Amino acid sequence: MSNSKIIMKSIFAKCPICGTEMIQGFIPLDTKCDLCGNPTIANYYCPNGHHVCNNCGYNMMYEPLRNICLNTKSRNPMEILEKMIDDENIPLMGCKQNLVCALAVYTAYKNNGGKGVELSKGLDMIKDRIARVQVSMCMLGGFCGIPVAMGVAYQAVSTHSDKIDEITATANLMSGHCMTKLMNPNNEGSKNCCIRNSIICTIESARFLNNNFWIDMELPQFIKCKYSDMNPRCNKEKCPFFNGKRTEKI
Repeated sequence: MSNSKIIMKSIFAKCPICGTEMIQGFIPLDTKCDLCGNPTIANYYCPNGHHVCNNCGYNMMYEPLRNICLNTKSRNPMEILEKMIDDENIPLMGCKQNLVCALAVYTAYKNNGGKGVELSKGLDMIKDRIARVQVSMCMLGGFCGIPVAMGVAYQAVSTHSDKIDEITATANLMSGHCMTKLMNPNNEGSKNCCIRNSIICTIESARFLNNNFWIDMELPQFIKCKYSDMNPRCNKEKCPFFNGKRTEKI
């Protein structure tokens, strides 16, 4: 990540209706979406009583991310990831990081000559699949949802193949590689920091795709987190990315 600073950045998710910072809850609430009217289960709560379903929430933030992916020529997934995280619609913490990471890796794969990729169609597929499951997974599943989102990205780059069993097995393997890296003692820091997890999973997924598809995604030699000062979950010196870390050691 670059060393440039962001002046203003939302840390946690904000209500799409009134802009108030949402409250994270651990007891699901059966309610109705104020935008589409469909029944929904709320895991985040607006203090003003608004409720927006997972699908509507993702749709509202997706278009700016989609435009970034469609208009970038970058072959570096970390560079694409940072552009999307910097978007004002994306909070630093929360399940939206799952979608951002998957889109970044998929786009970089396409820009590195990945075969069988229809970028626009693939981006939409990733969004639709992740929107169905990710909030409950991160909130209530007890583990980070980014590795699972990376499995969705693998499925997207493999849509040209009809070997369903092989695709599923390899998607699980890619997710497993990411999960293992998150718990690696060499990658200390808060296990509850979405930025730390985003960096690790994006790097590991790029390596996995490079090795399995004979491509060469560009990766930075050195990564230093620029979000530490605004992140209350940051472990500062305990995090490998606070002072910077060589990518090869991740």
